[in-house]
Amino acid sequence: MPSAKTLQAQDDAETKRPKRIADQVADQILEKISDGIFLPGDRLPGERQLAESMSVSRVSVRAALQKLKTRGYLRAVQGGGTEILSSTGIDMDTAMTDLVRDSISNLRDLQEIRCTLETWAARRAAINASDEDIKLLRMAYRQAHDPRRAAKYRADDDHRLHMMIGRATGSIIYYHVMKMLHDVLQAALNEIRFNGMVGPTFDRMVQEHHRDIIEAIAAHDPDAAEKAMSNHLQAVIDFFKTASDKQAT
Repeated sequence: MPSAKTLQAQDDAETKRPKRIADQVADQILEKISDGIFLPGDRLPGERQLAESMSVSRVSVRAALQKLKTRGYLRAVQGGGTEILSSTGIDMDTAMTDLVRDSISNLRDLQEIRCTLETWAARRAAINASDEDIKLLRMAYRQAHDPRRAAKYRADDDHRLHMMIGRATGSIIYYHVMKMLHDVLQAALNEIRFNGMVGPTFDRMVQEHHRDIIEAIAAHDPDAAEKAMSNHLQAVIDFFKTASDKQAT
C-alpha cells in the first residue's frame, strides 16, 4: 500500500503537470460563464471562431466542448451549435420539474418564490441598467407583444424579456438562478397546458404590466419598478389559481 508521502508526491506531480490544451480551453469557457460573458441560454460562438479567439486548434475546441457537455455545462442544439445549459454542471431542472409537475401546491410555491426574486431584480435593474440594457429590454418587449407574432412563441418571448431584466441587474448569480427557475416553471406549465388557459384578456394585462416594468427601469425608478413587477407577478399568480381551480372542477 502506498505511503502517505508517496501519495502526496503523486498529488504534487499531478498538480504540476501541464494541462492539456483542451482542458485549458474548457477552463477558459467556464471562466467566461462564471464572469457572465456567456450566460445560460446563450449560444456559444462556432468552433472556428472559438479556436481563432483562443489561438488553438479546432480539435482542441471540439474536445473541450465535449468535456463540458459531458459535465452538464453545455448541450448541443438541434440544427447545429452549442448552448450554455448551466453554470454549475448540475442538472437540477429535471428533479425540480418533477416536484412541481405533479403538485399544484408546489407549483404555486415556485411562482411565489419567483415573485420574491423578480421584484428584487426589477428594483436592482432600475438602479444598474445601462442604456444598452434598456435598448435590449425595449426590443424584447416589442417582439413579445408584436400582434403579428405567432402565439406559439408567447412563452419563449416572455421568458426572454424576463431574462433581459435579469441581465440588467448586473448580478450573474441572480441570472443563473432565474434561468433554472424559469425553465422549470415553463416546463411545468406546459405539462398542465397552462398556455391553453390564457387568451386576449390575459395577453393585454401582461402587455400593460411589461410596459410599466420596463418604463420604470428605463426611468431608473427602483420603487416603481419593484411595484410594477410585484403587481404583474401577483396578477399572474391570481390568474393561475383561478384557472387551475376551474380545471380541477
